[in-house]
Amino acid sequence: MTSTELYLTADLRALTNEQPLPEALRRASLLMRVLSFLALGRPDLDDHWKSLQSEEAFETVRTRLCSILTSTITTASVLLATSGVFVTTGSPVAYFDYTSTAPHCLLFISLMLATIAMLTSASSMIRWLHTDRHWTQEDNAK
Repeated sequence: MTSTELYLTADLRALTNEQPLPEALRRASLLMRVLSFLALGRPDLDDHWKSLQSEEAFETVRTRLCSILTSTITTASVLLATSGVFVTTGSPVAYFDYTSTAPHCLLFISLMLATIAMLTSASSMIRWLHTDRHWTQEDNAK
């Protein structure tokens, strides 16, 4: 038996032995469920954990998460463009003056939050596009 055969045999055994979700991750608080739903699209970590067990499941989860991130980036981009237009132009009607201090402040806050959403979603998208299942397993084990 060569070292390559030994490595392949060990790797196949690792793939067929599906590890159960750790007990600490099963009992999630309401906050954890909400955060999990916002980040992964599911209220629990079962699908994410199962995705770390096989390549096909990992690709399915990665595709779903990239789709969620794409929608977030698109929405934030539209909000960013809309906020930019409102901040840089004057009000077309006299009774709705959004160039005063309070609406201007709210528009700038909207502009900042849209920028933050775009940057964090884009960085997360880059991470998911350039990661593989084994790296994610090592990252989750830490």
